[in-house]
Amino acid sequence: MSHFPTSAGVRNPRARAVTRTIASVGVEARSTVASRRPSASQSIAVRDEIISLHDVALDSGDVLACIDVHFRLEGVVNAAADNVVLVVHALTGTAEASVWWKDVIGAGRAIDPSRHAVLSASLLGGCDGTTGPTDADPDALPPITTRDQARVLARLLDTLGVQVPLLVCGGSLGGMVTLEFAASFPDRLRGAVCFAAPAAQTAQGLAWNAIMRRAISIGGAHDGLALARMIGMLSYRTPESLERRFGRTRSATDGFQVNEWLDAHGERLVARFDATSYGALIDATDVHDVGRGRGGIAAALEPVADRLTGVGIPGDLLYPAECVREWAGAANATYIDLPSVHGHDAFLLEADRVSHILTTALRDAEGRTAYRHSTAAREDSTITTPATSAPAPRASHGVRPLRIALAGCGHVGGNLLDLLSTRHADRTSRVSDTPDVRVERVLVRDASRERPSLTRALTEGVAAEGACITDAAQLLGDDIDVLVEAIGGTTTARVLVEAALERGIRVVTANKALLGERGEALQQLAREHSTRIDFEGAVCGAIPIVRCVRNGAAGVGITRVSGILNGTSNYVLEQIADGFSLEAAVATAQELGYAEADPTRDLNGQDIEDKLRVLAWLAFGIDPQSLKVTRRGLDAEIALWAAQAAAEGDRVKLIATCERDGDDVVARILPTRVRGDDAWAAVRGPFNRVLIESESAGEIAFQGPGAGGLATAGAVLADLLQ
Repeated sequence: MSHFPTSAGVRNPRARAVTRTIASVGVEARSTVASRRPSASQSIAVRDEIISLHDVALDSGDVLACIDVHFRLEGVVNAAADNVVLVVHALTGTAEASVWWKDVIGAGRAIDPSRHAVLSASLLGGCDGTTGPTDADPDALPPITTRDQARVLARLLDTLGVQVPLLVCGGSLGGMVTLEFAASFPDRLRGAVCFAAPAAQTAQGLAWNAIMRRAISIGGAHDGLALARMIGMLSYRTPESLERRFGRTRSATDGFQVNEWLDAHGERLVARFDATSYGALIDATDVHDVGRGRGGIAAALEPVADRLTGVGIPGDLLYPAECVREWAGAANATYIDLPSVHGHDAFLLEADRVSHILTTALRDAEGRTAYRHSTAAREDSTITTPATSAPAPRASHGVRPLRIALAGCGHVGGNLLDLLSTRHADRTSRVSDTPDVRVERVLVRDASRERPSLTRALTEGVAAEGACITDAAQLLGDDIDVLVEAIGGTTTARVLVEAALERGIRVVTANKALLGERGEALQQLAREHSTRIDFEGAVCGAIPIVRCVRNGAAGVGITRVSGILNGTSNYVLEQIADGFSLEAAVATAQELGYAEADPTRDLNGQDIEDKLRVLAWLAFGIDPQSLKVTRRGLDAEIALWAAQAAAEGDRVKLIATCERDGDDVVARILPTRVRGDDAWAAVRGPFNRVLIESESAGEIAFQGPGAGGLATAGAVLADLLQ
């Protein structure tokens, strides 16, 4: 990479793998705006890795010293870690959920990686990178259950720092594991959708598996597995669907097309799957029983009934709709019919109907959090424990809410109110370990201005009647627990923040200018008055970089920090690379809400400098104001250079660096030319990327949305509720 106008700056990243990376690619998702403007694009981060888990307890009583888990994460886990959609695959599925559910997962689809972090993993016992038995090593894994598979998924979530996924969903075997996850971890469930899956294996299911198992026993790893797959395909489809598609039609070789279709499915599975693994997975479905050890199916699922949806498929030959309707009715969960000529495979083939079900489930889940059961009644994700205790009673609504004063109701403040209103809307039907929030006062400059977010908050009861004020002296009082500062600047904001800290009131802010100027002094003031100041949203929007550096998760002995720290300038550079002028690119950024009416601080690099000062303070312990920064932003000359680089297959990025150089800390913000296949070039649209280099952890990269009030408001909310 090269920099403009000097060669000093960011080096090529050196990959230091703490997990085994199978693939990591950028997938571009585009959304159409007005025809006179270029389309908005953004890069969707993809992690495709194998991690190791240790001391994994199984239902059998065995404890596995170490297992591998292959997972794929598309999209970015937000600051609150509450946007993860866990997708559980069926019998021979893979971790690539967006491939086998391509019309359900994708940009603009029901599960959208630009909004959700889509997580899928090869199930325990499989042969797609996760530990499982093989023909070469049939004893690599003891017998397993769907409960074991759910427990491993919970451990994976722990590893990724996700306590409660937004939604868990899956069909067939994936639906069984989803049910086990719901029953095993009720306090980690916001919503679950189970397609075509029984709560306990049926006699019909046992019979189909017996035939497939016998086929493998007789025919071996090739012919036997191919025959098992052909048998399975007949249970996945209906006679009507086969008749409609094939009838008695013959192929060019004069064979019946339906026969060749079955042969093809058999051979395709043999080419990618292992017969012993296939047997282990169908063995797990045979012993599947959500009610085992829990007092029966109804008792196991009743605690999560209001967050659980069962989808049955009329005409399903493998798991008839009646078996789904039965457990949903017994547990008082939601039941939905998915009519289709296709039978069992409808959850894979009826994309529009499935998408509608999932969209509704996601909307409902966004309005609730998980129930918190007592510690004694929880099933730990690493130890097999009984789960027969009754659910704890719902939390009392008499508990006092967290009372906040909000300074500012612009992009960040308004979006925060919207998030609080959405969170509160379904409060009566959910219980959370985080408190409800009440906005006692909102400081605005003009009380007569229409503010839809504030109006909604008042209607929902999130904001107190008469909360809107214009006098800053009235904002703080003894009835306030937290000041959320969202007005920006370093004058009024500083007075309010200092006043709150001196009164022992916790402060949450996203004000990088104030922190870049007074961060160390404000933190010291908070310590003196036994309170704290949190500022996750001040640096990189939805990326939890501040928390990771403050708590040591990014490693100790940090030597270098580099990053694309401004989503606005990154979006503008991408538009220039697509052939638009600097003026047109800025106008589009403003139209899409990625840039302020006056974008000067974003384009000249001042906004980046404020953030870099905060990162230097956190990473190197220096007074942020003492940092000397060499800075060059975007202008007409840089725009021409960026356009030329794009024409030659490269990209220009505005990259900030801060690193130790002997006893000094050197900081630069420079337009930087990077190769088109470089990780920095893959940061598209209004996204940020930060690379932390430390002595203990090597290199750790973070990437996610960095522009727009919603991303910052999400980080503020995460700080508020922690």
